[in-house]
Amino acid sequence: MRNLRLAAKLVKGAFVGALAAASFGALAGPVVTSWAFDIDSGFSAFAPGAVDSSNNNPVLNLPSLLTWGTDVGNGRSSLGVGAATNGQFNGVVTTDGAAVNTVQVIHDNNAIEGASLTSATLQDRILLSPLTPVVGLATTQFLTFGISFTETPNQIPCVVGSSPTPCNDIIVVNVAGAGFNPSNNTLFQPFTYDGNNYNATLAISGLGVVSDDACAAAAASPGCIGLTTVENQSNPFQVSLAIGFVPPVDVPEPASLGLVGLA
Repeated sequence: MRNLRLAAKLVKGAFVGALAAASFGALAGPVVTSWAFDIDSGFSAFAPGAVDSSNNNPVLNLPSLLTWGTDVGNGRSSLGVGAATNGQFNGVVTTDGAAVNTVQVIHDNNAIEGASLTSATLQDRILLSPLTPVVGLATTQFLTFGISFTETPNQIPCVVGSSPTPCNDIIVVNVAGAGFNPSNNTLFQPFTYDGNNYNATLAISGLGVVSDDACAAAAASPGCIGLTTVENQSNPFQVSLAIGFVPPVDVPEPASLGLVGLA
């Protein structure tokens, strides 16, 4: 009987040790406090539109600038994402720090004739490399922007009531896999790195909920999000990036619960 008790204690001790090891093994690594980032942007689909190969993103091998229409005064219309640098941008962002400016979305809204852009798909690749501390390999996040574009008639009444000149064009955006925060009009995508959870947040100046009339004109559902652009001018929209740490929920892990039960 004594030998049986001793054996039971040894088994119990080994089990507790295994659970403790499992508990420590589940601990996350250090929180990354600063990241180097590389952003690559390019259009993987568009209808219709012309492409200037000089603006191709070399990483994605996709154009960062679309042009369309026949010039009747100030030039063709175009939509670009960081086109001046071929859709590329790099920098450093601090976790829970201020947002950092990246590329610009620019719509040159000109009076044109002929076919206009109606839709496009924008691919965004965000490469995040930990700087402090240097933990390991970089992580890559992808965002896919579905874009519906409406070239409005240049005469009143305007669908976009706030148009300073007849009439603002409409860009409706749908981002697959990302959330939208209406309180600050930002897009966010959660990701995990070295056992810790973070949020990558993209802010685009001017992005917000579009009026129901403008959504309907773009064949989108009420409450759609997007931008409207002023006629006969270049319309720049700044994109910024922020990274936020998401603290873990203070709930005992299964291994810890097991230790409590054994005690």
